[in-house]
Amino acid sequence: FLVFHQSLSWAKQFKESPVFALRGDGAVVVIDPATDEIVVKIATEGKGGTLGSVTPKGDLLFVANNAPGQRALSIIDTRKLTLIKNLETGNRPKHPVISPRGDVVAVNHSGIDDGKIRIVFVSTKSLEILKTVELPVKNLDHKGDFSMHGSWCPKGKMYAIGNYADNEFYLISGKDFTVLSATPVEGNPHYFDFNGKELWITVEFGEPKSGNSRPLVNIYDISNPTKPVHKKTLKVEVTSDELAELSRIEGHHGNFTNDGKFFIVCNRGASPFEGVTVEVYDAKGKNLVKRIASKVKGVGHAYLSPDNRYAVITQYGDSKIEVISLKNFESVAVIDTGQGKHMGHAVFSKDGKKLYVSNRVADSVFVIDTQKWEIKKRILTGDSGQAQGQVV
Repeated sequence: FLVFHQSLSWAKQFKESPVFALRGDGAVVVIDPATDEIVVKIATEGKGGTLGSVTPKGDLLFVANNAPGQRALSIIDTRKLTLIKNLETGNRPKHPVISPRGDVVAVNHSGIDDGKIRIVFVSTKSLEILKTVELPVKNLDHKGDFSMHGSWCPKGKMYAIGNYADNEFYLISGKDFTVLSATPVEGNPHYFDFNGKELWITVEFGEPKSGNSRPLVNIYDISNPTKPVHKKTLKVEVTSDELAELSRIEGHHGNFTNDGKFFIVCNRGASPFEGVTVEVYDAKGKNLVKRIASKVKGVGHAYLSPDNRYAVITQYGDSKIEVISLKNFESVAVIDTGQGKHMGHAVFSKDGKKLYVSNRVADSVFVIDTQKWEIKKRILTGDSGQAQGQVV
C-alpha cells in the first residue's frame, strides 16, 4: 500500500512529509514529494519488508520483515531517517497496523510459533511488546500464509484478524488485548473494514473451490463483539472469462468510500492474477450498485482520492491502473506505465494533485498528475528485481 503522512517535524527539511517506499530487499527509500527525488535509503537489516505503517504524528515507521526465516519488526525514526531497532515478534511478521489513537501497533504473522498464530501489540512510546496474543491453529497442515491483514475499528476499541488455516476471524480488545470472539467463515478471510456497528469481511472464495465458488463479503453486526451476528453474505459475480479458469476467482480487498456510503470489492484471482471484476455496493441497503469489468488484470485494491471523487484500481497482473469516478462508477482513465507488473499500491498526496503508485516488477514508484491523469515521473527505487512494495 502507498500511504502518505503529514508531519510538522519536517518543516525545516521538507515542504511536506517524505514518502517512504518499502522494499523487499531490506531498504526503505525516502522520497521528497516536493522534488520527487530520492533523499536517502535506510537499511532495515531484514528481508521481505514490503508492508508497514506510520504513526499519525509521522514520527515512527514500522516495517514487517516477512521473508522466510525473518522474525523482526523494524522500527525507523522518520525524523532522523535512521533505524532505531529490530524487535523480535515471531515467525514472519506480516502487516503492522497502527491504532487510530497512535499508541499501539498490531503485528500479525504469516508463519506460526508452536502451532499458534501470534498477534503482537507493541507500544509506540516504549517500542516494546505490550502483549502477545496466541491464536491456536487446528489445521497445522495448511500451506501458505496463516494470516493476512488486520484492521482496527475507527475508535480503536477492537482489532480484527483472520486465520487462513481454520477459516476463522477474531475480534481482539484494544484495551486489554483479550480475544473477544472467534467466528468461522466459508473461506480465507482476507480483508476487514468497519462501518458503524458492522464489520464487512472480504473472503477470497467459498471453499472447497469449484465452478460455483465466488468471492464473498460477509457482513456482521458487532454491537456485541463477543457474539458477532451474521447479517448477510454478498456473492461477487464474475465474467465468463473469469469462470473459464478457476485461478481467476479469488477476492482480495474490499473497503468503504470515504463517506461510508459505498463498498468496493475486487476479484483479483490467484496467480497469474487475471481477475477483472470490481463490484460496488450500497452500504446502507447492501444492494449491488455497479458491476465493473476492469480494463486491468488482477484487480486488488480501490484507493480513494481525498475529495472522495475517484477510486484508483490497482492490480497484481498488469502494467496499468484504472481510475473510476465515484459519481457514476464509470471509467475515467487507464494509465499504462508500459513496463513491469504488479502495480498493487497507491496513495494520493495531501492536496490530491499527485498519486504515488508502486510497480513491483519495475522496481519503481510512478508519480501521476491527477489533474490530467498522466505519468509525471518514474522513480527507480532499486535494482534487485521485483522488490518494490508499499509506500508510506
